[in-house]
Amino acid sequence: MKELRKTNFKDFKGSWTLCSQCASCYYRGPIVPFNWRELPPPEWSSPQHKCPSYEYYNFRAYTAAGRGILATVVFDDDQFPITDDLIRIVYTCTSCGICAEICQLFKPLTAIWAFREELVQRGAQLPEPLDKIHDNIKKSRNIFGAKRLPKALKGIPARGEHIYFAGCTARFREPEVTRATVEVLKAAGIDIAYLGDEERCCGFVAGHDGNTELLEQQAAQNVEALKKAGAKRVIVSCAHCYKTLKIDYPLIVGELPFEVIHVSELFAKLIDEKKIRFTQEVRKEVTYHDPCFLGRHCKVYDEPRKVLESIPGIKLVEMERNRRWSYCCGSGAKISSACYPEFGTATTRERLAEGKRAAGTIVTACTTCVSRMNRIARKEGMQVEISDLSILVAEGLGIELSPGLE
Repeated sequence: MKELRKTNFKDFKGSWTLCSQCASCYYRGPIVPFNWRELPPPEWSSPQHKCPSYEYYNFRAYTAAGRGILATVVFDDDQFPITDDLIRIVYTCTSCGICAEICQLFKPLTAIWAFREELVQRGAQLPEPLDKIHDNIKKSRNIFGAKRLPKALKGIPARGEHIYFAGCTARFREPEVTRATVEVLKAAGIDIAYLGDEERCCGFVAGHDGNTELLEQQAAQNVEALKKAGAKRVIVSCAHCYKTLKIDYPLIVGELPFEVIHVSELFAKLIDEKKIRFTQEVRKEVTYHDPCFLGRHCKVYDEPRKVLESIPGIKLVEMERNRRWSYCCGSGAKISSACYPEFGTATTRERLAEGKRAAGTIVTACTTCVSRMNRIARKEGMQVEISDLSILVAEGLGIELSPGLE
């Protein structure tokens, strides 16, 4: 098993000491990174509000620049005290990636992920929710500790060339998304399969909170299960799972023996091939929320919009912050929202308000974003509809989804 070297801070420490503290990665206003040669093009002008943790805490320590400085200090001093304040600073980073989009020279997230990995290796006491998630992954193979297979996925073959990797959130929190995805793929003539109890958590949370050993275990087990099931293409709903399988798994196990594709990419492809033909009009004005781990991390921006614009009756209106400058949904890689819920709620509330200003329905292509925004919208009494891309595609195909799925 190869070392997950993307979080090896020692490879990047030299460049981080050269950070000029220009503040472009967090400071308010359309500032741009200085590249010592010429002014960047206009599209490099970042939005007024960007780093979620800086917007909430208003201290430089809660930024990429601040965390990078702390990382260099901790790596240089084996006896540096690991306090609750330090843990909060490190684990309130949402991993949204907007800092790395702005500062492509230093790639700040590399330092932050390495910082977390170092803390885990030193035996630091992590926020309690993370220990519970790790325990659930080991005992129940999912982050929630759920014990039974959802009804939405029963009766699907366990072997096949096209395997749907549902992910923890789709399986146990958003069954309607799971059912919609499966039914759309069936309607397009794809013989879809599902691993059933052999599907384990992808390891995303563990990898992002610094427990790379657990991520590596999940990667090896999932890849082996997918190979045994005959997978030639693995289809993913969750942006977190997609980023993990697409980017992280090859760093761990080497080249994958199958293609990894997100449902939005596959839907767009099937529309081009005339295998998805819409029969129903869906009269809605919608805005699209770019999931951090589908957009900035994996550069999938066009396909979800193409799918939406192909559905009869849909009018797409962009939010002020979109594509590479999209704001975090507040999940924070499932880490900051679980460990620091008030911060997570504030971030979600801001994104929901921005979406509501654009349209009555916010559509996204990540089950984690759907689950997060739905929950906070209900809790805060915000009158805005949240929908997954797969559900609107199913509506456009005239597919009726069974109520009461578990």
